Amino acid sequence: MKIKSEQFGSEGRVENKKPEILFHASSDRKISEFLPKAESVRDENEGPVVFATPDEIYASCFIVPTDDSWSQISRFDGAQTFICSDRKKFMQLDKGGSIYSLASETFVTDPEKSRGTREWTSEEKVKPVDKKDYESGLQAMIEHGVKVYFVDAETFKKINEAEDHGLEILKTLTPEK
Repeated sequence: MKIKSEQFGSEGRVENKKPEILFHASSDRKISEFLPKAESVRDENEGPVVFATPDEIYASCFIVPTDDSWSQISRFDGAQTFICSDRKKFMQLDKGGSIYSLASETFVTDPEKSRGTREWTSEEKVKPVDKKDYESGLQAMIEHGVKVYFVDAETFKKINEAEDHGLEILKTLTPEK
């Protein structure tokens, strides 16, 4: 999944205080324990980890399994966005899922890696303390306030190549409701 640089507005300051609860989204609604994996590698020296975020809105963008060849996650002026160039593929993959709540005791964050303090990792297995199920990943994102845009391949390419990460293009589009 392509994740562009964040564009923060005045309310976008990030605190370094460790949250008590972090979130992890999955299309699998039956996870009783998260095991460290090395599937989404952001640093080849990092090894297997469990990813989580203090931002439930951001987590909702990961219910449907996608990749950066046809989708991207961005943040503009505090608003989370999800951009997808293949509506049909997305809808076929959208089987719903869950957003899991995880206690943060074993998690650490490295502000120099990937999404900084929005991304936390644990090298230990983690049992969820709670979860919320969703029948649709798209609806979960919309309910959480994510601005979801389905665009054609040409527009997606222009967004990816834009110096402003596509902000001016997105201003001309209407998000899903």
